[in-house]
Amino acid sequence: MIVYQIAVIFGRFVSLLPFRIIYGLSNFIAWLLGAVLKYRSEVIEGNLKASFPEMSEQELQKTQKGFYRNFADIIVESFKSLSISERSMRKRFVLRNPEVFQKLYDKNKGLIMVMGHHTNFEWTAMSIPLVVPQNCYAVYHPLKNPRFNKLIVKIREQFGLQLFKMAETYPFMLNNPDPNPLYVFMADQSPHKGKIKYRGTFLNQSTPVHLGVENLSKKCDLAVVFIDIIRVKRGFYEIEAKLLFEEPQATETYEITNTHLAALEKLIQKDPANWLWSHKRWKHA
Repeated sequence: MIVYQIAVIFGRFVSLLPFRIIYGLSNFIAWLLGAVLKYRSEVIEGNLKASFPEMSEQELQKTQKGFYRNFADIIVESFKSLSISERSMRKRFVLRNPEVFQKLYDKNKGLIMVMGHHTNFEWTAMSIPLVVPQNCYAVYHPLKNPRFNKLIVKIREQFGLQLFKMAETYPFMLNNPDPNPLYVFMADQSPHKGKIKYRGTFLNQSTPVHLGVENLSKKCDLAVVFIDIIRVKRGFYEIEAKLLFEEPQATETYEITNTHLAALEKLIQKDPANWLWSHKRWKHA
């Protein structure tokens, strides 16, 4: 109870600070995590070396430093989510090609929007309802603390996103009466060791991959769209949508999975510092 109240008070205080101060705080957090605490430095360094064996030591250090800056920005921007207005978010979050979503909506075609833990994935999921015509849904894993869980759900749903529990994914999606929904899926989650059914090649490594996007797009007849998330400058993001498959049932087995995995790999290779390298993505590899 006390910990929750202190966290909320601190979070709301930080959220009310101007963005220039917010990013000054982010610079300090990035320095603290990287230079002092060395937060998951072995995991980050190991992931980078395995993914980019051609990188020089200097390039690796620069990318690792960039990771901490990106991670710190996500932290302070998450605090800012407690008080940010819809008007401000619309200025800071832009969809480059809305016609991709509009055409599917006009055809009464639902879709799965696939993304990775790249730049501010939290703001992206939270804000996508502001820029597309579809009703938007996202799976989430409930927190053990009910107060924190209620707060996180409130933050993520404030602009129209509707959350459903991970354990209810299949029944929810198979029975959702919405004729053309948009579901937000993360392409780079590591499946539980006992649930690995497929391994693809991702960033030079054999990688266990969730088959949810492929299976559910076929079962529910949902188009598959991948989005690139680009940080234009601090606090300002643009996303670019790419329609991968409009008729998923016409694809070969694992074709959808390999295609969205390749799309994410291409994005990371182009902009490596802004991916979540602290995640133990290959712990079951």
